[in-house]
Amino acid sequence: MKELIELIAQKHWESGIDVNPPAKLSEIEDFERLAGFLLPADFREFYLTCNGFACNEDIFTMLPLSLIRQFPKDYGVNWFYFSEYMIYSDMWGLRLTSSGEYEIFNGSYPDKALTNSLSEFLTRFLKGNVFDTAGLYDWHDEIGIN
Repeated sequence: MKELIELIAQKHWESGIDVNPPAKLSEIEDFERLAGFLLPADFREFYLTCNGFACNEDIFTMLPLSLIRQFPKDYGVNWFYFSEYMIYSDMWGLRLTSSGEYEIFNGSYPDKALTNSLSEFLTRFLKGNVFDTAGLYDWHDEIGIN
């Protein structure tokens, strides 16, 4: 996860990126109580590596835990939005299903899962940002949710 965040930071260095310092374990545990479930290992690793980041390109943000907590409409029982672009024009969230599986979904198409891996999500962003080839929206098209 650390290497992936470093690659994203390098890619966006010229256009501008702010990478937050890591979250404290106590912040993650407090957030898990709020969310009602334990975060998957890759999300914990992400937040222990950096507590979110914001890119100027596409105005894409991986939300810090404190910001997620500020907006109760952006989380509920067993789900929360962790990423957004263009100042909340679209969002991506994580949910814990009734069968105990984790799913990452797009807020515009909440019934369809993209993946269960934050690393895969971030790799797609690294490859193509939000709109470019192999990026997040291209991924949506590949799996038929746009």
